[in-house]
Amino acid sequence: MVVEVSASPIVAEKPALISRPSVANKNQAKAFAELKALCEKNKVYWPASEIEGYPAEGHNDDNNLLRFLIARSYDHMAAYKQYSASAAWRRKVALVQTYDNTEIQAFERMNRVQPQWTGRRDKMGIPIMVYVLSEIRPEDLVQIAKEDPGLSSIFLPAEYVTNFTQRLCNRVQNDGIVVNKSVNIVDLSNVGLRKFWNLRSLLQTASAMATAHYPETVERIFVVGAPYFFPTIWSLVTRWFDPATTRKIFVLSSSEATEKLTEFIAPENLPKRFGGMLDWTFPMHPVPDAETKEIIGSLAEKWVEGPIRYVSKPERDVLVSVGSQDGKLRRETLAQIPRGSSSLNGQPSKPAYRT
Repeated sequence: MVVEVSASPIVAEKPALISRPSVANKNQAKAFAELKALCEKNKVYWPASEIEGYPAEGHNDDNNLLRFLIARSYDHMAAYKQYSASAAWRRKVALVQTYDNTEIQAFERMNRVQPQWTGRRDKMGIPIMVYVLSEIRPEDLVQIAKEDPGLSSIFLPAEYVTNFTQRLCNRVQNDGIVVNKSVNIVDLSNVGLRKFWNLRSLLQTASAMATAHYPETVERIFVVGAPYFFPTIWSLVTRWFDPATTRKIFVLSSSEATEKLTEFIAPENLPKRFGGMLDWTFPMHPVPDAETKEIIGSLAEKWVEGPIRYVSKPERDVLVSVGSQDGKLRRETLAQIPRGSSSLNGQPSKPAYRT
């Protein structure tokens, strides 16, 4: 029997979004300006990869700053505290260098135990991530436990999603919506209590990291196939997330899952596992849609494993495969994307407020 636990009601209406990072009024615009000024005054910058061509001290992206500001309810001092702590954490763990230089096989092992991009987008152009817990390979968990018992590299998949997946989907999107979040479908079917318990450290560590360092990167989370014991662990699960993220979790019964998912996701972009038409199974490589294929070219036909960076340049955007293999650094251009009709063309812009 599947027990439904509703975190919040599902509303099918499209959220009102505009083509730039949005603040709704003058007070929010003021808070954003104050946050930027604080960062400049105290020389707090987000670490950047040398591949991106930013100054050595890093840079501050408007979209990224807004994520922290929204997460802290437009309290610029609270946002600054979290943002500066996260920037310091990135330097401490050498996040940029680790992402750029990590061994590809180790990256893939960690990536396989996290949500996977299907290559498709929802009706608003937001990337669809799928996480099927029953399909996580025990041998991956055993190897990760040997190589990285403290899960210090668990940020790698999150960095991949925010650095590459979301930015690529933002470039594909061209109707004025900024894409800087993901939609996650979490499938708990055929997961027993023992399996969940064995995964709890991984899930809890990933959730804590996302809350602290990747705020406002999830649009909504759909949970399907919830087991009979789910109400028992619900209170534990919600403690792993901040309240804002918890409100984005929707637990669907088996009878309503397909109907609700297709309110947000076209059937051709929904995997068959959930009642859609897409021939994709976890943890396959992405199967890009036609619009994405047009932009990324041959990458769509033969996906490249390992970390990828989306680099914005004045004349074009570039996809670069990074990481290392057999002790050699990889720096290969996968696609060059001319500036086209995308609303932001891969570049952040100044926030606007609606009057």
